[in-house]
Amino acid sequence: MERIIVCALTLVAGSLAAEPALSQSDREAPFYELVTYEPPADLKLEISGMAMMPDGRLAVALRKGEIWLIENPTDPGRATYRQFATGLHEPLGLAYRQGVFYTVQRTELTSIRDFDQDDVADEYLTVAKGWGVSGSYHEYAYGPVFDPAGNAWITLNCAIGKGPNPADNAWRGWSMKVSPEGRMTPVSGGFRSPSGIGINLAGDLFATDQQGNWFPTCPLLHVQEGAFHGHGDALKFCDLPGATFKIDGKLPENLTVVQAAKKIAPYKLPAVWFPYRKVGMSATDILCDTTEGKFGPFAGQLFVGEFTMSFVSRVFLEKVKGQYQGACFRFREGLQCAALRMAWGPDGSMFVGQSNRGWNSLGTRAYGMQRLVWSGKTPFEIKSMEALKDGFRLTFTQALDGDRAGRPESYAFTSYTYPYHSKYGGEEIDVKKPPVKSATVAEDGLSVILKMGGLRAGYVHELDATRLLSRSGDTLLHPEAYYTLNQLP
Repeated sequence: MERIIVCALTLVAGSLAAEPALSQSDREAPFYELVTYEPPADLKLEISGMAMMPDGRLAVALRKGEIWLIENPTDPGRATYRQFATGLHEPLGLAYRQGVFYTVQRTELTSIRDFDQDDVADEYLTVAKGWGVSGSYHEYAYGPVFDPAGNAWITLNCAIGKGPNPADNAWRGWSMKVSPEGRMTPVSGGFRSPSGIGINLAGDLFATDQQGNWFPTCPLLHVQEGAFHGHGDALKFCDLPGATFKIDGKLPENLTVVQAAKKIAPYKLPAVWFPYRKVGMSATDILCDTTEGKFGPFAGQLFVGEFTMSFVSRVFLEKVKGQYQGACFRFREGLQCAALRMAWGPDGSMFVGQSNRGWNSLGTRAYGMQRLVWSGKTPFEIKSMEALKDGFRLTFTQALDGDRAGRPESYAFTSYTYPYHSKYGGEEIDVKKPPVKSATVAEDGLSVILKMGGLRAGYVHELDATRLLSRSGDTLLHPEAYYTLNQLP
């Protein structure tokens, strides 16, 4: 009998040990559900732009040159699809403003109107044009995004390869502003492939860019007049009328990005670096949380799409000494395809438009649409990470286990920067381990102040907080944070 009991216990223990651990996507699902849409089989929903209409319909631009209207977009079972516009040249953005659609085609910013309200476009008008288009690979144009003053913002890819003469290919790698009257002016330069554009609650404009030449990893860039974002191909247009900066001579190389920012006057470091693979490989769209709590506890923060790894990340920003900086976190994994465009639904859910355009992305499909819906349950997360003169203040979505949170050894930091060079990508360099000297937990348990040594301006400070627990015993859903410390307060 004793042997039978022992064998039975061994079998039970073995079966328990064999249970697979939950994937990260499975851990996230109770808080943010992924809803998948099944459009008609003959509709290739390669979404390249999204715009929510005041009547609750969702308009989507497709890469192949069409705009479709989706009725009942928050109910996949009742959603219907109607073609609104066609014949466009690779629209890579969509906006709806005062009854008019706007999209950026390869050669122009276009307005599209439906005069007789039959849900079929009647008029296509050129609002602005004038950037170079030679037919070279990679000459994408993105946008528009409208700012509070009614200006439309556009970003332009640089060309791949030697390309045409600068005179035939103006403003590649620049951001452009189009006034309500249709006047287009250059604003900043130095982009490689700035596929995401977004505006925060303060009305400031940001763009993402892609890891590659001159960019060691993907950045989140504050778009401001006269800023050079780092990519050398944009400099050939600095002599054109209207250029907002000029750099004499060749760009210095074999420096860190921190050193380069000190030597190149117009060069502005990114607000946030997305460490390679850790927070994605190809950043896309930017969506500010304007839902006022309908999407959970991150109101006012930015969400950023990820192409290659098919997820959505989250960004907390703050301004220190007039310069944006902040932390990025992973947010929701497990998407069926590359997250290319995002939009808020009327219920505060997030639509994610997807297309991998034949490039590689994780997932089961090449295009489609999904929706992220907050369940009402609040995950245990690092809500924000603020820089102090000698450390950081971490704020959480749930109260901390004060015993663990009060121990300095519960926090592990690594700091590093990146090389500035024309080569493709770049590794983390000048890596150090800044020590945590003390951890002081607030009385309500919702925040902790970390006193540290060895902070370095211009460096990413990566936090591993896997040892923390909430008062209810939960581990952090995403225990890593990556703060780009451009300025010490």
